[in-house]
Amino acid sequence: ISRKAGQALSDPTIAEFFIQTIQKTVPKSHAQAAGEVKVTADFLNNFGGDNVRFLARSFGVPGDHYGQFSNGHRWPYGPVAIIAPFNFPLEIPVLQLMGALFMGNKPVLKPAEKCALVMEQFLHLLHDCGMDKNDVDLLNCQGPVAESLILNSNIRLTQFTGSS
Repeated sequence: ISRKAGQALSDPTIAEFFIQTIQKTVPKSHAQAAGEVKVTADFLNNFGGDNVRFLARSFGVPGDHYGQFSNGHRWPYGPVAIIAPFNFPLEIPVLQLMGALFMGNKPVLKPAEKCALVMEQFLHLLHDCGMDKNDVDLLNCQGPVAESLILNSNIRLTQFTGSS
């Protein structure tokens, strides 16, 4: 799915659609929006192969003393919330969203209200690439609704990028 989405975003017609969608929601030049689409496509293409498995591997760190060693393992959290900023309406939420999905989590994505259209369209692209519609929940709401969700649900981790 990641590779298909990366290839789709690399298609000039689809890239231009996302460039214009970004420009409709935030004040960016064509070049700035095109750069954001390119970086996002490159990320998706990069993680379209075996690279994802390296995210989930265990790791070991030597300690300060002879024989001391720490091992770590990564496991999915389950339900996670992603609260994304307005200034990079595609790049930042996609990196956060795909990271959560790659690690086996169930993300609830809350983009900034001003630019939720960009992520709504990106989710349609992921669905066209084969992602199940139940894999991600999209919240297009204001802060108090998101706050209520986070405080009164089984969300186990919140990733917030932005300012309050």
